[in-house]
Amino acid sequence: MRVPRETASSVFMGQPKVPVLLSRAAFRPNADARRVGEKRTQLQQGRRKFLQTMVGFAAVSVTGLWLLKFASTSSPQSSPSSLQPSSSGSQSPSNPQPATTPTTGSYNGQLLTNAANIPSNQSLTFNDPAVGPIVLIHLDNGQFVAYSAICTHAGCEVQFDPSARDIACPCHGAVYDPYNNAQVLGGPAPYPLQRIPIQFDPSTGNIYLTG
Repeated sequence: MRVPRETASSVFMGQPKVPVLLSRAAFRPNADARRVGEKRTQLQQGRRKFLQTMVGFAAVSVTGLWLLKFASTSSPQSSPSSLQPSSSGSQSPSNPQPATTPTTGSYNGQLLTNAANIPSNQSLTFNDPAVGPIVLIHLDNGQFVAYSAICTHAGCEVQFDPSARDIACPCHGAVYDPYNNAQVLGGPAPYPLQRIPIQFDPSTGNIYLTG
């Protein structure tokens, strides 16, 4: 019995036939190529989605900024032309004058009130955003003076006392002299009240805050 030479060589050498090896190796490059192609497609799709997301975000941001700018420019801006008296004043105006701005060059401050709203030996208290509470006093000698209504001792709000004709602090008893630049008359206050510059227009009776 004769054994074919090819079969004998494959048995003794322990190697498969050459056609089988070649057929297996022929499928590997194609499989690798398919995997590489799929990865490239996935990367391209991911980049495309990322670019679309960024473009959409940029469009929304630009639209929002434009709407915000339009709203800020279209909304009316208003600023008060005069300070309104607060409820803590010792005297409330019976006939408040309308808020106006001075028309002459010598009185270019902010309108506080009119002299007709403060009888002699009475006061009004105003709240100024920059200074804080201000007490405006019509002295019995006809002069108008204004001081900060914050006590220099502990920061309480002071009030004008018409009966004593002085400025008193209700917290710790500090007393100031409105006729003498709010100098300390008694109590624990270390120094006078801050004087607030004002101007009185005798032709109109308007009192302006100039400081």
